[in-house]
Amino acid sequence: MSEYWGPRQDPDACRKESSDENGDLVLFEALVREYCGIGFFECLVSPENDYLTSAVWEESGGRPPALLCAVVELLHRAVERADER
Repeated sequence: MSEYWGPRQDPDACRKESSDENGDLVLFEALVREYCGIGFFECLVSPENDYLTSAVWEESGGRPPALLCAVVELLHRAVERADER
């Protein structure tokens, strides 16, 4: 154990953890794209005026965080595409 940094990790174990996380992220992105027709990160960075759900926020008068807006948008798109799958 290093005096200042805590227990040392095996570099191969760190690479495997990173590889597993990347694999999970790729799977997540593929599932979102299949169900919603747009990727999660693509939706998150797109302008709000491109959202199908932008009227919901205008009517409510609230402005939730961008992450919440993106999640609602993706759920809306998934429901709209339900008959396509």
